[in-house]
Amino acid sequence: MDKLGVPRESRWRGLILYMRSIKDYEFLTPLQRERTQALVMEVLRRRDFSDEAFSQLLQDNEAIINDKWQDRLTDALQDTAQLIRQFQELLQRRRGDVQDLGTMTLETIRTDLPLDKMIADIEGGFKKIEGLLQNDLEAIVTMGLTDGLTKLNNRRALDAFLNRAVSEALGCAEPISMIFLDIDHFKKFNDDHGHLVGDQALVAVGSMLQSFGAYLARQSSREVFSARFGGEEFAVILPGVSGTEAAALAETLRKKIEKYNFLLRDSDGGVLSSGIKITVSAGVAELHGRSGSQPDATLLVKAADTALYRAKNSGRNRVELYES
Repeated sequence: MDKLGVPRESRWRGLILYMRSIKDYEFLTPLQRERTQALVMEVLRRRDFSDEAFSQLLQDNEAIINDKWQDRLTDALQDTAQLIRQFQELLQRRRGDVQDLGTMTLETIRTDLPLDKMIADIEGGFKKIEGLLQNDLEAIVTMGLTDGLTKLNNRRALDAFLNRAVSEALGCAEPISMIFLDIDHFKKFNDDHGHLVGDQALVAVGSMLQSFGAYLARQSSREVFSARFGGEEFAVILPGVSGTEAAALAETLRKKIEKYNFLLRDSDGGVLSSGIKITVSAGVAELHGRSGSQPDATLLVKAADTALYRAKNSGRNRVELYES
């Protein structure tokens, strides 16, 4: 560091060494690690070792590290708020049903019906409520595992499915692959067209993933699991599919999305603009079980994320297959 002009016996040296070591921190994404390393190189290039520059570097580094957690927290809060609204709607509907049941029960008791008929009518009313509550329970479970915007599986559902699918694949010595998709320059897309249009793009990509997964399931009779990972990121899990085959499928999906003409609609559904294009980058990985190792779902996600980062860093709108 002497050649770079970093002051001796200073806090700068400790901070720069720490930031250089961040490349080994697995809890950060490849993009976060790259941005942190870029901060270090910029400091060394400028050779500004003032107190003001030190404070600014700390703030910039903290912002990079917190980016992922802020995005996930925002998604989680939005997801929770929607679940609460849906649950309140269910409770409101059932409150009315229970009140109707009480009224019906009183009216039945006041009639001159035979006792067995009266009991049967009241029992039928309670069975109806029981059926409605059972349907509500199933709906609530589905809500908790479904992304409110795209109607794809959400991150909770993905984690549960992936853990089970990985265990089954390794137990049967079968391959399992993951496609990690990210909409290119989505922040700019939102800035150019607005967040409502951005939501429409997310919904459209989600719909294409659903139809693509259904097509693959029909063709191969294999289970295909699609989910919104968070933000503009999506994941497709392919049990029984090799990494090479999954990369070819990801390329087909990438081309399908690239050719799609998105429509800009107003609040009434009218078309304001057409021909809007988006592209996606994709990282593909296959989980390999080797002698003496205990691979898990985390390794598959990490490998696909690394491949996705490589695709984005190589120009975007492309597919990269992870090579260990």
